[in-house]
Amino acid sequence: MEEEVSLVEISQVLIKHWKLLFFLPLIAGVIAYAVSTYLIEPQYSSTSSLIVMPFTETAEGTGVVRHDIDSTRQVVHSCKELTLSLASIQRVIGDLNLPYTATELRNNISITVGDVTTITVRDRVPTRAHTIAEHVNVVFMEYLTESARLENILQLNPPQIPINPDSPRVYLNVAVALILGLMVGIALSFLFEHLDNTIKTSEHVQKFIGVPVLGVIPEFEEEGKR
Repeated sequence: MEEEVSLVEISQVLIKHWKLLFFLPLIAGVIAYAVSTYLIEPQYSSTSSLIVMPFTETAEGTGVVRHDIDSTRQVVHSCKELTLSLASIQRVIGDLNLPYTATELRNNISITVGDVTTITVRDRVPTRAHTIAEHVNVVFMEYLTESARLENILQLNPPQIPINPDSPRVYLNVAVALILGLMVGIALSFLFEHLDNTIKTSEHVQKFIGVPVLGVIPEFEEEGKR
């Protein structure tokens, strides 16, 4: 019974403060939409992917071909660091005449080495993101083929011009703002209810003074009042 009563009281509090629960999330959602749409500059990503085949060697006297995956991955990691070095980044900036410092551009480039190696470039201009990704991909391939002398490299996906920005995520931001607004509204509803110590019903009287209520004087409307 106590759990049922508490649920009823909770429902009453939420119903009482329904305006707060409705307008606060609505305002938060509108603000999140406005900020995501008009204040945050969109960022576009262009990604290329490739596979580097592992070194192969034939065991003496057996004719068995072994694939040295770990050594190949270490070499690819080394080529990654060379591609992201300040000298290589400065070369990309000079070749494309980019309005970035080497550090700024490096922060916008991500190279992930794995079974499939990916190169991702983020920029506020979609065509420029694509151009930089192409150039970085060329530099990375040069290190793989010329410095590391790797030959079995398969380009899976060349970089493409992005159509839609990958940030900000407007609808995700709005959804988070609505949820946070609702949570704040619920918290404020119970806070206001806790701070409200006025007595409104006979149940409140019995609850606060601890004695049963013997009678209640009803409220009458005056007839003929002008």
